[in-house]
Amino acid sequence: MSAHQHLRRLTVSTIAIPKRMATVQKSVQYVPDWLYQPLLLEPRLIPKPWGGNRLSDKLGLPSSAEPIGEAWLLSDHPIHKSRVTNVESGRYTLGELVLHWPEAILGYPASRFPLLIKIVDACENLSIQVHPDDTTAKHLAPNEGGKTEAWLILEARENALIYLGLRRGIDRETLVRELVRGAIHLCLNTFRAKPGDCYYIPAGTIHALGAGVCVLEVQQSSDATFRLYDWGRVDIQGKPRPLHIEAGIAALREPNPEAGPQQALQLDSAWEQLIKCPYFSMYRLSWSGQQALATPGILIPLSHEIAVEARHRYFSVRPTYAGLFPAILNRVTLVSRCTAQVIWITWPMPDIAA
Repeated sequence: MSAHQHLRRLTVSTIAIPKRMATVQKSVQYVPDWLYQPLLLEPRLIPKPWGGNRLSDKLGLPSSAEPIGEAWLLSDHPIHKSRVTNVESGRYTLGELVLHWPEAILGYPASRFPLLIKIVDACENLSIQVHPDDTTAKHLAPNEGGKTEAWLILEARENALIYLGLRRGIDRETLVRELVRGAIHLCLNTFRAKPGDCYYIPAGTIHALGAGVCVLEVQQSSDATFRLYDWGRVDIQGKPRPLHIEAGIAALREPNPEAGPQQALQLDSAWEQLIKCPYFSMYRLSWSGQQALATPGILIPLSHEIAVEARHRYFSVRPTYAGLFPAILNRVTLVSRCTAQVIWITWPMPDIAA
């Protein structure tokens, strides 16, 4: 059955829509007709020594001889600029669209897209690391910027762990002493990883994703990572990866009481707010039938393909792929005959004087 037929048969839901953070002035710049649609983004697989082979299967992409640790679903970072696969005027990168039509895409003037969305598949422990905040990054990673992030656990082996934040009573001197001894992991809080749980990692929080955990990661658009400890890992030449101990200790902002597992806020029968921070908000929507959404935002289906009606045209977003819904759409309708679950990610918009 087509998405159009679904739309005719189902009854529109009365579920409330989370309000956006500000009303934004409309741009008077010419916007081509083909931008009035959800933008489907091409994922990029990123090799990592701690990765595995699940992500290529999950996304239906060709397998790799190298272990794949990350799939970048949406990115305007210099390492990888996501390509939009469904625009009629040719293949654009996300960065090119933001450069030409920032208000149509984001809802406000900007020079780059503010977020980076990944799936991270940890077959081994990730390094124990720290990301700088915006202020520290000006000195330690001036080409990157700060990196606050959140994890939604998609899969986890039994007894898999999240390492996050310093244990009570651990100060910097103790941390450095245990780092030298190779026991820094004993200084961190540990949490049992359970699918569906969400963790907030503000910049400056020490952390590591444990072996056997696969997460959806939402973060500021930055690759600033300072590794303190890499579990003795070496490459095929027997060489360890570089550590950044001095920068990592300088970037540390502990304790941070906001860091850690988050209690989902139930907004109504279908909507949960998982994260709300200065850089992004993340919601989980579970429903069947039709569901209206106010744009802009990023949609990531978790369970199955989702049909979308936008301006009397019909689209679909594949599971674990990212669809970017431009601000200029204003409103779209999601359609699912059975109970579906999606993640909806938004960003704060500044008030702009008329």
